[in-house]
Amino acid sequence: MHIKGMDKTDKVKVAVVFQGHPYDVAGFRGLFDRMPDVDYYLQDLENWAIDTGKCWNQYDVHLFYNMHYWGRYATRGQRAEMAVKGAIDHLGETEQGVIVLHHALLAFPDSENWSAVCNIKNRRLRGCDAGQTVTTEIANPDHPITRGLQPWTMTDELYVIDEPTEPEHYGQRSSDILLTTDHPKSMKALGWAHQYRRSRVFCYESGHYYLVYTDVMFQTVLNRAIRWSAGRLG
Repeated sequence: MHIKGMDKTDKVKVAVVFQGHPYDVAGFRGLFDRMPDVDYYLQDLENWAIDTGKCWNQYDVHLFYNMHYWGRYATRGQRAEMAVKGAIDHLGETEQGVIVLHHALLAFPDSENWSAVCNIKNRRLRGCDAGQTVTTEIANPDHPITRGLQPWTMTDELYVIDEPTEPEHYGQRSSDILLTTDHPKSMKALGWAHQYRRSRVFCYESGHYYLVYTDVMFQTVLNRAIRWSAGRLG
């Protein structure tokens, strides 16, 4: 699919970072293949980190779909471990956008910088339930990501963690809560936007598996979030 008048150089270039959690590879790729205004580059966390300062400037957005939940940053030894930690600490030093998708909210549990990126002080998982029917409500209809959208229902995995925090915890502005749910097995906030250092950040609890990847509303929110975080929307 091609948008008339769009050159390849007009597309948003997105580093899509995975590792640490199984996922439907073909289905996930299909999600981005259906975004004609996005060039995406799937890469494992450690390769992404080692490219810091060398190849990072080719991306407009860093999108995280990894889950390094077990106390280590990397599996390839101390060099990779330090590279990942340094790369996380480097986020926000440029205006490149950041998107934290689904289980990436749980990654790096001991990293205060990652907690600041997510704008959640305590990301300890207190509940996790897949196969839930969840209704997404529009909490802020005036934001560029959610403008004109209506509530919708889809099947997804839900988490119970703390809500996005107030700014005094990290010395930054509070999160703009865009999407919410009243599902009893979920945190209330599903999608929120905020400024982390120089970066626009969008965090999205949704995104577990194929049923979500193919949901038109989910695709719309994620595509808009990519463009917004890259400074191309709003």
